[in-house]
Amino acid sequence: MSRSTLQYYEQNGPKIAERYESADVTDLHTFLLSGFRPGDRILEIGCGSGRDAAFMMDQGFDITGVDGSESMVEQAVFHHPELAGRIRQSELPDGLPGNLGLFDGVYAIAVLMHLSRKDIEISISRINSLLIPKGKFMFSVPTRRDDMERDEFDEKGRRFTAFSQDDWKALCTRNNFYIVRTMISKDGLGRGGVEWMNCLTEKKI
Repeated sequence: MSRSTLQYYEQNGPKIAERYESADVTDLHTFLLSGFRPGDRILEIGCGSGRDAAFMMDQGFDITGVDGSESMVEQAVFHHPELAGRIRQSELPDGLPGNLGLFDGVYAIAVLMHLSRKDIEISISRINSLLIPKGKFMFSVPTRRDDMERDEFDEKGRRFTAFSQDDWKALCTRNNFYIVRTMISKDGLGRGGVEWMNCLTEKKI
């Protein structure tokens, strides 16, 4: 992940966490639940404020979470104390926890687009290696942002790699995943110029 992207989250953790906690993610959570079975061992990549990890844990999932920002890990435990001991600081793509065994599922909400094209490819390949056969991988990425500046960075210094829906699907297919289904959703924070693709995939045997 670029230094400027990570720096933004390190310097603004409390404010970002408050914003994430206020988002309307009803449709996203319904989509998440549709892809996994209660009791599954799940890894969340980019846990942010802990909002989604806490929700999934409450629904009966065995959750482990990572985030590239130490500040965001602290905010996740602050907002959701039940996550203490379940999340750690770890950057993509090199920091994916290969020492924790295999997972039934992995999901990444609003994180992969912050990586370069090369690191997205590496990350998805490594995610595949963390899954059991037929394990599920679900991710959410923007397919429209009207606030982008040149060179794929916004005014806050965050990278947003501009893949199309077909680009994301092809990337998953190249890395040993089937596309199960996708859902296009509006922005949970009510930003009219932002649209999200939510994609559920399955690891090939």
